[in-house]
Amino acid sequence: MRLYSTTGATRLDDPEHGTFDVDEAGGFNFPDEVSDRLHAFHMGGKAMWESDIERQQRLMSEELERRKDPATLLAAVEQLVKAAQATTVLTAVAAGATESVQGLAAALAAPEGTTPAPAAAPEPVPAPEAAKPSRKRAATKPADQ
Repeated sequence: MRLYSTTGATRLDDPEHGTFDVDEAGGFNFPDEVSDRLHAFHMGGKAMWESDIERQQRLMSEELERRKDPATLLAAVEQLVKAAQATTVLTAVAAGATESVQGLAAALAAPEGTTPAPAAAPEPVPAPEAAKPSRKRAATKPADQ
């Protein structure tokens, strides 16, 4: 059976079955005898080894608890807003660099003794505005029919 260590173990030496190393996913593939024995180990009321199903349930419950926390949710939204603003700024910088490169290419392609027309300056791209809260309110009583 496949087990995962809750203590961070990366290797297990069993006198009867040899040495087992953790795989890329963080689990161990044990023979049934070893997995049955290890799965029963508890320390301080907490299991030291968990199965695939137990691990999935634990990870999902931790994720749900993390998402319930308003401070965590706010921090995640702020990170998304900052990333969007950074992307907008980088897009504007890239557009300016493209214009400069095109101007240099035109200057190199122009015959000697002539001056090419200057390229138009790129227009700045405004940063996205923060979402405004909705002013609509939910009805507190049902509408008349």
